Amino acid sequence: MNANLYLKELKRNRKNLITWSLIVVGFTAMIMGIYPSMADMGDDITKMMEKLPEELGKALGMDAQTWSSIIGFYSTYYGIYIILLVGIFTTSTGAGIVSKEEKDGTSEFLLTRPISRKSVFWSKMLSLFTLTMIIFSIQTIVAIVGFAYSSDASFDWSAFIIMHLHGLVLLIFFTCIGVLISMFFRPKKNFMGMVVGLIFGSYFLNAIAKTADSIQWMGYLSPFHYLEFSVMDPSYSFNGLAAVSLTIIGLLVLLVSFVVYKRKDING
Repeated sequence: MNANLYLKELKRNRKNLITWSLIVVGFTAMIMGIYPSMADMGDDITKMMEKLPEELGKALGMDAQTWSSIIGFYSTYYGIYIILLVGIFTTSTGAGIVSKEEKDGTSEFLLTRPISRKSVFWSKMLSLFTLTMIIFSIQTIVAIVGFAYSSDASFDWSAFIIMHLHGLVLLIFFTCIGVLISMFFRPKKNFMGMVVGLIFGSYFLNAIAKTADSIQWMGYLSPFHYLEFSVMDPSYSFNGLAAVSLTIIGLLVLLVSFVVYKRKDING
């Protein structure tokens, strides 16, 4: 690992990190801020939810219990919006962190230095996962503060921890996929469209699969199927097998990306 390259990548991506962190923090604060007013409308919202088609509620991860506590309210937004927002940042960063050298025309300068491709790749990966952990930790801390100051004492901290661990595994998985994507496509100005399609597509594939028994098989194609955020389910627990499996798959994806990177012709 090359410390200078690692620090350089952190510096390169600091503006995007700050921007996306502010977006995620603002969204988290908004969720915490609007819950008291939503809780006051609890009976009315419950009646409204009971009138919605059951399939729609399943697809959105909502039911009448969602509004009964702050953890249920937060989990709905966490699984739909926060993970998607953070995932877009980390996955798009992963897709561009290696290919940007070709796009910017700096590959020749970098690869003629006394540094191997192996060192280049893994230094960038360490930087990438540092950025991932920073934005994940910032969002988690803000959420913890929000829960700590909440007047709702009925939430379960263990459910909160499980939900965030599930979220972290999904982020790591998608980030690794982002790196792999960049290995098989010509360097682009950004991979945002492809990344958004990947993450939203995975989420909605799982959501659609919940709407009817006949298409439940579609859910198995989405990583969201294996790491749920339905904290109001009495049987909600950490899916260790899925978490380990997706993490291993992510690491294998990185190894494949490294092998491709070592062998590919890189334009200066």
